[in-house]
Amino acid sequence: MAAPVLILEETDSTNAEARRRAEAGEAGPLWIAARRQTAGRGRRGRAWDSRDGNLSTTLLLTLNRAPAAAAKRTLAAARAGADRLDRSVPP
Repeated sequence: MAAPVLILEETDSTNAEARRRAEAGEAGPLWIAARRQTAGRGRRGRAWDSRDGNLSTTLLLTLNRAPAAAAKRTLAAARAGADRLDRSVPP
């Protein structure tokens, strides 16, 4: 099942955009991509440097699972995405 993709020219953070949408009731799945982030953040609130031309995305996806199980899915999805990029993007 392919998730729709929302491409933004600029946002503060794709993660923050996903949170706002989730708090408004959106469940996903929805990929949120931005050509530029002005206040990106990584795990544990760390700053995320997102320069023009970088790939900045967040997947909004609601799972009815315990947090530990959801974390495993996040890691598996990140690995699958990295593998796909390795096959699709020239070095």
